[in-house]
This record gives sequence, structure tokens and C-alpha cells, in this order.
Amino acid sequence: MAILIDKLILFLCCMLPLYQHTPVTTLFHVLAALTAIIFICLCSLCNLDGMPFHKLPKAARGSLLGLWGILAGISICSPVFGFLLPLLFYELAFASRNYIYFAACLLPFFSLREEPAFYPQIELLLFVLAFLLSYKTKKLIGLEQNLHLLRDTSTENALLLQQKNKDLIERQNQEIHIATLRERNRIAREIHDNVGHMLSRSILQAGALSALNQQENLKIPLNDLSATLLAAMTSVRESVHNLHDDSIDLKAAICDLSSNFSDYHIHFTYDMGNFVPAPVKYCFISITKEALSNIVRHSNGTDITITLREHPSLYQLIIKDNGTNIVQNSDGMGIANMQERVKHLNGNFSTSTENGFQIFASVPHT
Repeated sequence: MAILIDKLILFLCCMLPLYQHTPVTTLFHVLAALTAIIFICLCSLCNLDGMPFHKLPKAARGSLLGLWGILAGISICSPVFGFLLPLLFYELAFASRNYIYFAACLLPFFSLREEPAFYPQIELLLFVLAFLLSYKTKKLIGLEQNLHLLRDTSTENALLLQQKNKDLIERQNQEIHIATLRERNRIAREIHDNVGHMLSRSILQAGALSALNQQENLKIPLNDLSATLLAAMTSVRESVHNLHDDSIDLKAAICDLSSNFSDYHIHFTYDMGNFVPAPVKYCFISITKEALSNIVRHSNGTDITITLREHPSLYQLIIKDNGTNIVQNSDGMGIANMQERVKHLNGNFSTSTENGFQIFASVPHT
């Protein structure tokens, strides 16, 4: 669009000295105007994107050279067409990377050699205008291309960062899951090696006593004892299966994380019920771990406040420090990772920079 506007401006500027030269409209005026319009349209068709001449396909370069040569030739043959030379100069200045096209400044003197001297001078002034317009438009197109490239790069980086955050969350979830499985397996082994073996032995002993018993009055108590032991064994097995989600103590996990930051004054408040869903536990533990790591790396604060509270409709986590380098503390992949975790649970995540840096996360009850 900018190129067409430039050419329209030059077209009007070319028509002014032409009509000043011959005020009465003649066939040559009409032919000159049609020639200029055709020249503008064909040149634009050969280079729709406004690319430099050396980047155009071979066929487009050949077509442009032919158009330029035709206009230069007819301008020398007829001075009427010489007034259209600024359009040619614009094409040359826009397409070329060097200043050889300044040789075209001699064309007005050949084309308008029989006209008064001020006509070639007017054409040279229009050449200057064409050069300035071409320079401005090339800069504008370059800036637009850089903007598009920057936008595409920014979009690509955002998608890449989102994928990395997703991978990081999945990796952290996997690590927590593995830790949970290890704890469950440890407890399961303890139950199997101790309680399970004793219950199994008791069941066998009760069965043996029932088989050896000859007294009618002991059969019912022995059968009840066997049933009780079997029920206990079933209950133990069910408990082992439930250890997957119940083996993590959120309060103990946060306290364990806080104990690794002995150089800070940590104020921990825990106000939650006995049951907290496993996804919420994983989310809050990961956010706390990431937040404490960010404080160590980026913040110059000395006091940290961690608040875990359960409301009637949501679980809430607030982490705050008294650091002053807020900008550094609030940037980076860690914040995006926390936000992605809370978003995955349909929660809300926000940060604040009033009197230090604060992280606020809330997850609704499921």
C-alpha cells in the first residue's frame, strides 16, 4: 500500500509539469497518462511484495528490466514521456542496493534537450522526491518485516516456554509421585513384614486350633476369632492400598522444606482440615518449594511468611517475603510454572509487590 501511495504521488507530480508544458490536452497527454498507469501497474505486478531486485525471481527481474528500458527509450524519443522519468527513477531507487541508478539523472537532459532548462531541473527535483519516497518506504517495509519476525519469534518462544513449563510440571509431578510410591512401599513393607506376618500366623494358629478342637463349646469362639483375624487382614490390605494418597502430610512436608532455609526467619501458619486432596497437596508443596528457591536466588529479604488456610469453598496458600528487589523476584520461569499448576486445578494465582513480594494461590474444593 505504501508503494502504491508513493507512485500515485509521483504520478500527480509528473502530470503537473506536463500540463504546464502543454496546457491544452492532446492525445499525447492521454497516452502519457495511460503509459504511466500501465507502467505503475506492471511494475507493481512484477514485485507485489516490494522485495529488493536481487531477491526477485529471474522472470520478474527480466520483466522489470524490460519495462524500465521501454520507458527510458520512449522518453528519449518523445519529450512528453520524459516527464514520466521520476516513476522510473523511483523503481530504480527502490529496487537497487547501490547508487548506479543515479546515472538515470542524465535521462531528463536527453529527453528534454529541446525544452527550456528549468524542465530538466524540475525533473531532477522530482527525482529527489522519488529517492526520498523510496528510502522512506524501504525503511518502513524493513521495520514491518522486523516486526513480523519479532512477533513470530515471540509467539514461538511463548509456545516453547509453555511446553517447557508443562514438561517441568509433569516432571515435578512425577518426582512427587515417585516419592509417594517409595513412602507407600516402605510402609507396605513394614506392614507386610510385621503386622501382616503376625496376622497370617494368627490365622493359621486359629485354623489349627479349630481343626484340633474337640470341644463343642469352643467351636463358635474359635470361628469368631478366625473371622476377626481375617477381617483384620482385609482391613490392613485396604489400608495399604489407600497409602498412595494418604502418605503425604502437607504440614510436615512444608515444615521439612522450611527447615532447609535456616538463614531466614520463617513464620508458618497452617489452618487446614484433616483431609486435603492429593492434587492440592502436590500443587502447594511444589509452589512452596519453587517460591523458597526464588527467594534464595533473587530476593534480599530476611523474613518469609507461609500461610496455608482452608476456607469453606477453597484452599489458600500465601507466601510473602520482605525483599526490595521486586522486579527480579517476580520474573522467570518459576512464576509461570506456579501459575500453570494452579490453573490446572481451576484455581486463581496472583502476585503482589506491596511491602515485599507476595504469592497468592487459591484452589476450589472439588
